[in-house]
Amino acid sequence: MAQLIKGTDILLYDGSISETVHNVLIGEPSADGKSYTLGIPKGDQHIWTDRKIGFFGRIFRTVGLPANGIEANIPLAWGQNVRAEYAAITGKCTVYAKNTYSRHVFDDVFFYDGRGEKTSKTGAVPTEDVTVKIYSFAHNGSYIPKPGDIIVNGECSVVFDAFSEQAVSESMAELRRAAGDIAVISSVRNTMNGLLPDIDITGR
Repeated sequence: MAQLIKGTDILLYDGSISETVHNVLIGEPSADGKSYTLGIPKGDQHIWTDRKIGFFGRIFRTVGLPANGIEANIPLAWGQNVRAEYAAITGKCTVYAKNTYSRHVFDDVFFYDGRGEKTSKTGAVPTEDVTVKIYSFAHNGSYIPKPGDIIVNGECSVVFDAFSEQAVSESMAELRRAAGDIAVISSVRNTMNGLLPDIDITGR
């Protein structure tokens, strides 16, 4: 018997590599249009937790853990559901660890530099902070940024020489020349998404 309801091809990313998964059922969007429930084909062996996915020409990420049914009791072609939420991605960011200055590059993050100035009677004062979201799929449990770390927008190739205070000072000057505006992380909030946390960062 022919399948009357058909799914859609979607992209499942592993870093910069994508794989096409066929016949994924995409449900109705949420009221705000930012999330969908996906029906995953029976017999599918892919991991759907903390994943970056693509469909409709946009990038999404899976949220929470997939809900599995008993395939034999499900009449249609899909055996589990997972929620997909739109991922606001601006590019990469680079984090330098406090004290050691080890370098960590994160792909597919949301980076917003809201630092600006407004003129008042007392002079120019900063109005906002740097806010960054590192999605769970973008770090995969690797280094978790901490308060006091340095964060810059984009991928920065500067590697610190931490052999002496003078070497660190010279490396910092090189970083400022290469990256322009840098920020120091003031707070980090980890929010569990599936099995890994999303990392929400504020910096100044």
